[in-house]
Amino acid sequence: MKTRNPHLLPPIVLSGGSFVGLLLIMLLTDPVQNVAYALIFFAVLFVLFLSLGHVLAGIKPGRINPVLRSRAVIASVLLTIFLMFRSAGSLNWVDILVMLLLGAGLLFYSGRRPQ
Repeated sequence: MKTRNPHLLPPIVLSGGSFVGLLLIMLLTDPVQNVAYALIFFAVLFVLFLSLGHVLAGIKPGRINPVLRSRAVIASVLLTIFLMFRSAGSLNWVDILVMLLLGAGLLFYSGRRPQ
C-alpha cells in the first residue's frame, strides 16, 4: 500500500504508541504511591501532543515548515503544563489568564522569528 504522505508515518506511529503507553500507565500504575508514575505520564502525554501536532500540521499539502513545528511544540508544552496544574488542583482563573496570554504571545511571535 502506497501512502500519500510518507512523512506523516513516523508521527502517526508515535501517536499510536504514546496513546497505548498512556493507557497502560493509567491502567497499571497508581501515582499516589509513586510520583514518578505521574512524571512518566506527563512525559508520554507531551509526546502524544507533539506527535499529534505534527500530524495535524502535516495534513495540508507540502512539508512541515519550522514555524508550524515551533507552534506545535509551544502548543504541546502549554497544554501539558495546563493539564499538570489542573490535575494538581492548583489552577485558578489568574493562572489560566497568564497561561493564555503567554501562549498567545508565544504563538504570535513564533511566526516572526528570522529563518
